[in-house]
Amino acid sequence: MKADLRLFCKSAGPIENSHAHDGARDNKRKWKLLMSRVEYFCPGSLDPLGFSQDGLLRPDGGRYPFLPSVKGMPHPVPNFLELTAAGEGQRSSLAMYGTDAATAMYRNFLDWLFATFDEPEVPWRARMIARLRLRPGDAVLITGCGLGDDIEPILDAVGPQGEVHAQDLSAEMIQAASEHWARAARGRQGQLRFSVGNALRLPFATGNFDAAFHFGGINLFDDLGAGIAEMARVVRVGGRVVVGDEGVAPWLRDTDVGRMVICNNPLWGRTAPIELLPEAVTDVTLDWVLGDCFWVIGFRKAEGPPHINPHILHKGRRGGSMWTRYHGQLEAVSPALRTEVRKAAGAAGQSVHEWLEATLRTRLSQSESSTAIPKPDAP
Repeated sequence: MKADLRLFCKSAGPIENSHAHDGARDNKRKWKLLMSRVEYFCPGSLDPLGFSQDGLLRPDGGRYPFLPSVKGMPHPVPNFLELTAAGEGQRSSLAMYGTDAATAMYRNFLDWLFATFDEPEVPWRARMIARLRLRPGDAVLITGCGLGDDIEPILDAVGPQGEVHAQDLSAEMIQAASEHWARAARGRQGQLRFSVGNALRLPFATGNFDAAFHFGGINLFDDLGAGIAEMARVVRVGGRVVVGDEGVAPWLRDTDVGRMVICNNPLWGRTAPIELLPEAVTDVTLDWVLGDCFWVIGFRKAEGPPHINPHILHKGRRGGSMWTRYHGQLEAVSPALRTEVRKAAGAAGQSVHEWLEATLRTRLSQSESSTAIPKPDAP
């Protein structure tokens, strides 16, 4: 996706404090810094947003506030989270990750996790990001970004013309990630955008990103299928989505290893939600990592469902097509009558489908109360 998009539309709302020329110039400067290939929109409604010194302005007059600014990071961080609409999963996640001590606890968990599986973290993350098949200049979304540990391999892959938008439910996590990248980005801060919000209601238009990534935490989503569908929505057709979380591989579930890790954390007993993928996907992959205790699903967004022609007629006694066999089912008949129909069709040199079509049309045309019955067309 190489379209030249902006963060805000031309009809952006008025700048607050416009009577103060210095303040107006400062807002204008910040607005220019926010210029981006990917626009922010109002979550859910996808209405365009305006800009003020303190946050993004909704058409209804409400505001999504900015987090406290971080020295060295040029882009304000909007907070789209609406706690009044938070579900049980959101509240559970915020209870774990929405406190001042959360960042230290999370880093402690990650250190334990990679030590447990004897897996060096940095090269492992690079291999995970390679699943996105990124190209220079790509725009990438990370949902549930945590402390931003996956940002560096993505920045390396997209190069100086690419963008990374990192989102998390926890303002504390995003603040910590912003502070880290203010020090560690090595001149790449301008390619980063952070935001706080609900991954079930992303503040982006359809098809804005080249790829989307989420690893860890999706098991706690209030609607896991909706979360995957929302990631797919904001990715362009042909773009790739990779998502993963805890879930012991099926062949280990009833072993001593499987029972042990599930006892340690019941979330590891979850199954890979492959059945929840949107209909319009292709190039789907499913495998397990980290001791086969975490599932990873990848897919490419397609223009629509898989192409099939359901109107190709079958040759043989039964006849018909996939479409007529499914959409043309009638009420049940007795086994004896079914046998007689098959015999009659065979004697006429027709398939059962052809014989029924012809016989029923003839019978209906002879009925004084009937009207012409059209031949079936494609749906």
